[in-house]
Amino acid sequence: MATRLEKDREEIDSIDAEIVRLIEKRFTIVRDIIDYKIENRLPILDSGREQQIIEQNTDRVQDDDIRIYFKRLYTDMLALSREFQDDILKQK
Repeated sequence: MATRLEKDREEIDSIDAEIVRLIEKRFTIVRDIIDYKIENRLPILDSGREQQIIEQNTDRVQDDDIRIYFKRLYTDMLALSREFQDDILKQK
């Protein structure tokens, strides 16, 4: 019989697999976005849009104790997204 720890770890493994799937999907769309930005000579960083989506998604977090960590995680993900776009731009 699985312990509570083992069950919790299994659930985290399942959640992590879903996160991987969603991040891959997000970065695939980011690839399309940078292509559009290149074609239309737009900068990678749209700070207004970035701030908007950070606030919008942070506001979705219901647990006050988690919200600050989510904001940091999301901010880091957006920084990596910009880095990804910059790498694509340099290759073109």
